[in-house]
Amino acid sequence: MGEIVLVRHGQASFGTEDYDRLSDLGFEQARQLGRYFREREIRFDRVVSGTLRRHLQTLEGIGALAADEQPELLPGLNEFAFHSVFDAYVEAFPPATPLDRNNVRDFFSTLRKALFVWSEGKLPGLPESWDQFQTRIRDSLNALIGDDNIGRTLVISSGGPISALLREILQLSVRHMMDLNLQTANTSLTRLQFKNGKARLQSFNGLPHLDHPSTAHLVTLT
Repeated sequence: MGEIVLVRHGQASFGTEDYDRLSDLGFEQARQLGRYFREREIRFDRVVSGTLRRHLQTLEGIGALAADEQPELLPGLNEFAFHSVFDAYVEAFPPATPLDRNNVRDFFSTLRKALFVWSEGKLPGLPESWDQFQTRIRDSLNALIGDDNIGRTLVISSGGPISALLREILQLSVRHMMDLNLQTANTSLTRLQFKNGKARLQSFNGLPHLDHPSTAHLVTLT
């Protein structure tokens, strides 16, 4: 039976011109996770990552690979274009009062509404449709669980794909998927087991590497 450890990337740079890079806090989250793996002698037979910069920087901070090794890149694990979904929704359904895009609460409250409309196919012109997103998630899941001979796989991805993978495994509603998406913490661990092309959830959104008063300030959702 194989095991997959899904890790959401460290805190990115929300509210800046370039979201797709880790903040200083995000790098520290990744380093703490790497320390946790080393202290418990948790090793990986396979390392897979999305291709976004925040994914690769998280992997670098964890230090799961030797200097001369490269991760297996799987673009299907990349986040959907949530800024485009947000913008398309605001354009189609202008808010009664101006939105502050840099306000975390305002942004994600609006994004949640936008995701439901996107899932219903009512936001045309986006770089990726909901159905296309779901298809690449299914393809990614199949790529991850296709070989029972692989013992433990580390996977670096984002909140959207992780929640979508769980939707496939648990047959969740879109609403439940959105709930999981918006509560997935940075560098959290979601563990799966798989055998014979079937996966099951073992645990979700764990933060054992930050479970101490000295690291409580490192728990974030962006």
